[in-house]
Amino acid sequence: MNEVTYTPRLIAIDLKDSLKTLSVEGILYDCNTLEESSDVRWAGDVTLHNSSSLPKNQFLLDLEKQDDLIGSTASNEDDDSSQEADTTEMNEDELNQEQSIPLSIEERTYNLDDSVEVWSDFLRCHLHPKSVAIIKEYAHQSELEPFEIFSQGTNLWKNGKVSDQMENHLHFYTEECDHLQGFQVLVDFYNGFSGFGSSLLESLSDEYGSKGIFTVGVSPSTFSEGIPKHDSQRIINAALAFPSLADYSSLFTPVSLAETLWRKPGLPTNFNNLAYKPNLNYHTSAILASALDTATLGLRMQEALLPLHQLTDTFSAMGRKVATLNTSFPFAMTQDEALSEVLNKHVDIPIWQSLTPHSNLHLTPFMQSVILRGVSQRKLYMRSNGVPKTSLDSCSTAEDMLKMYLMTAYTRTLNSGNVVQEPSRVATPYPRIFPPNLSKDGFLLGPGQEQEVTRSVPMITSLQSTAGIQSTLETLHKEANKLDIKKFNTYEQYGLETDDYKESLEKLYNLSKCYSTHSCHSDSSTDED
Repeated sequence: MNEVTYTPRLIAIDLKDSLKTLSVEGILYDCNTLEESSDVRWAGDVTLHNSSSLPKNQFLLDLEKQDDLIGSTASNEDDDSSQEADTTEMNEDELNQEQSIPLSIEERTYNLDDSVEVWSDFLRCHLHPKSVAIIKEYAHQSELEPFEIFSQGTNLWKNGKVSDQMENHLHFYTEECDHLQGFQVLVDFYNGFSGFGSSLLESLSDEYGSKGIFTVGVSPSTFSEGIPKHDSQRIINAALAFPSLADYSSLFTPVSLAETLWRKPGLPTNFNNLAYKPNLNYHTSAILASALDTATLGLRMQEALLPLHQLTDTFSAMGRKVATLNTSFPFAMTQDEALSEVLNKHVDIPIWQSLTPHSNLHLTPFMQSVILRGVSQRKLYMRSNGVPKTSLDSCSTAEDMLKMYLMTAYTRTLNSGNVVQEPSRVATPYPRIFPPNLSKDGFLLGPGQEQEVTRSVPMITSLQSTAGIQSTLETLHKEANKLDIKKFNTYEQYGLETDDYKESLEKLYNLSKCYSTHSCHSDSSTDED
């Protein structure tokens, strides 16, 4: 059946056995799913063993039924007479069964906390066959040969097979772009993907040097095991990755919901109006995704508020290629509160919380790009008899009010402020992490107001170039400098030389000095205490 479908322009790289019920090629096209069946070179008898399908959670089952129902409806619409006959002959039981799954699955509520193990367990959209690339050399959560070393990732890229596959997928997407702004790359910086991502970014930088590359480094907020060796490996991986990710990106932003990282992750970030579980990636990834979606919203609008290369070039002045990300999620407003009232409360204290571990929110940023979304025009003012109570109340639009607030609260900062009316959508399959005192639109309810399931929320984000990131870089350098790389022979087995590690530490040190109040240092001649 010929149908128009829309898929994200996405390439996702993961390990073998990480997709569970998701097919590598998706379900939109008739692709050969018997991988490597044509590569058999054995001349004798071959026995093919098919493993049973993994069970799907209720959300995926309902999503499948909804797709079938929509497909059936679209097929019937092609023949009006056939549709009338089918409707006439359908008895009451069949009609009830047909309507048992609503067309809008957003209206249903699921508790997926116990059933989500991988990202495909809550994937709602369809993917193109060129979207998913699987690394077959390593298995998901393998205990025999885990993918946990920076050098494993760089070696994997060098062997050619995986890199050729990636370049094939990449060229497929770039060649269909009318106007390519650049790339947004999300990469783990604590495991083997730190090395793989660094090599991928080097290739992107070489081939698409004129395009913007915005890289987001990600780490979980908790780790289940408390093994000192693994803690040290995560430090080494991050110390090797940060300079590379910054070098080959136009702008690099590390994020996590842990307030501090490295040797032992600190307390999870506390959001006043969220009840999330920091040990569930399903929860933490949703919060980070909402923040990234909002922070980069201006890049994806039909009339881009700011082109990617212009944003990254502005931020990366003086070698400052590492930025922080902050958010207020959801943006704390009561149903009856005015935007001007909320902003006035935060002139002297930050209105957001940091998603970049170790960063100092209380230092004045050099520059920032702020996006406010989901606050309607009718919630702007706090007036008495039509007379503005504050200077913010004299603003005629939310964007003017946001810009005036930034000029007042951040007088020494180069500010960019934009407002989008569209709120952040948090309907199914978003985790149920919102307390009962939030309305369906994400505003705080007063006593006695009717409780509803939250479907969307207002939020604000700030992407900053700030001296506050210096603490992140310095603490990582300090922890990595304590470790003798020669004692971790796995790195040497995969080709890492001691001098390479020392060079990365020197680059990391120099990078941290770019965020001091003085000019960026070109060398590390000053010894650390």
